[in-house]
Formats: sequence, structure tokens, C-alpha cells
Amino acid sequence: MSADIVITDDRLRFSLSLADFLRVQGQHVSLTADLEQNKDKKIEERIGPVISWNRNSSFSMQSLPLQFKNLQLDIETALIIFDAVEYISLYPDTGLLNADRVITELVTANMQFSYTMLRYFMQRKSGKLIFIHRDVPLSCENIPIAAASGAFARMAEESVMTIAREENSLLQTMLVRFEGEENALYIEWLAAQIGMPVLSRIPGRWIKAGQRGLFGK
Repeated sequence: MSADIVITDDRLRFSLSLADFLRVQGQHVSLTADLEQNKDKKIEERIGPVISWNRNSSFSMQSLPLQFKNLQLDIETALIIFDAVEYISLYPDTGLLNADRVITELVTANMQFSYTMLRYFMQRKSGKLIFIHRDVPLSCENIPIAAASGAFARMAEESVMTIAREENSLLQTMLVRFEGEENALYIEWLAAQIGMPVLSRIPGRWIKAGQRGLFGK
């Protein structure tokens, strides 16, 4: 079975729910997972086809196109998700010693993944790259996560502008922000956007998930 959608981070409940929803619709979906940390041999039975991604290794990204080839995947859509609310639970330690881990796994790793997918789509001259961002709450006291969240938003904006400069209508991007916890609504909305032949044509502008029109505020 081939897959045409890849979603990042099997640790996020939203990623798992979105993948399940898309599969019910008949879409072929793969999730990224750190197979070094997750020794569960039945992980593919639990979350479906897996793209191995060790966030602590820059060499992990070099194998991504090869994994697609070996698994006979023709990735047409990539969703890179940063859910700060869930990451606060996954990285509760706010001490300085934990900051390096957060920066490596949530900033450097996401940059590497985004860059790899940019090159992949540019080489195939088509594809949809969607960035999804749920920011930290106003009362957040987790400084490393707050910093990583801001870095993700900036990285996503620059990635979108990089693709925009290609002036290729088959290379599409979208910046999506979540405001609240209406995950069921967001999943249905995203599924509808993925199914559309053309994504938003507003490079660098964040779109609120769930809004009726792509161009509304």
C-alpha cells in the first residue's frame, strides 16, 4: 500500500486523531515516530505506516527520501505539527538542563524535517507543505517550550516564503494556527483543506483553523 500523506510526531494526540480521520476517508497516511525510543514492535499496528525519525540525530533526515522509496511512498502532502499545549506535558522540566533537549528536539529537528521536505517537493516539482501551530497559553511558565513555539512559527513563515519564490503553482503551502481545543472541528477542517486541489494563496499569512473562508481573519 502506498501513502501520500505524512504527519509528524506520533506522540501528539492530535496527530494520531488526524491520521485516523484521514484513513477513514480513504487517505493513505504515515506518521513519524522515533523507533529508537519506541521499542514497541507492534507500533505499525498501533499507528499505521511509520516514518522513522530520530529527532536527536541530524543523520536521521538524510534517510527520509530513501525511506519513502523503500516503503514505496509517493508523499504528496506533509503536515508539520507543533502543539505547544501537548509539548508542555511531554517536556515538563523547565530547568536550564532541559532547554538543550527542547531546542534539539523541537527546534533543530523541525527545521531539519521542514528543509528535507522542501527539497523533496522541489525536486518532484509538486506537493503540499502544511504547518500547524498551537501556541503556548498566556499563563505558560515553560520558557523552553515558549521559545521553541516562537521559533517554529518563524521557521514555518520562512519555509513558506522559500516555496513562494519558486513561482511553481504545483508547490503549495499553508500556515494554520489553532486557537482553542476544538480538535474535532480542526480535524474536519484540515481534512477538507487537504482534499482541495488548491491551498491558500497567501504566502506567510497564518489562517485560523475552522474558519469558513480561507481568506477571512
